[in-house]
Amino acid sequence: MYATEFQTIINNPYIKIPEYEKFKGQEVRIIVLNINEKSHKLTTNTTDEEDFIEYLANNPIQLDKDLKFLSREEANER
Repeated sequence: MYATEFQTIINNPYIKIPEYEKFKGQEVRIIVLNINEKSHKLTTNTTDEEDFIEYLANNPIQLDKDLKFLSREEANER
């Protein structure tokens, strides 16, 4: 497997892929990350954990509209 990583500034909907010929005709996965956005990974560093929790409090994750949480009794059944 051959992989490449590059940084670019997106000014139009088309991105030039370096070494395009190596990927031509191959199935690839494209991942676009905003390098200016603050990382929200959970770490053992207290400051980062507080930032992560604050981020989740301000930006709750919508899991599923039909999701039903267990009641206290259901969660504690054995």
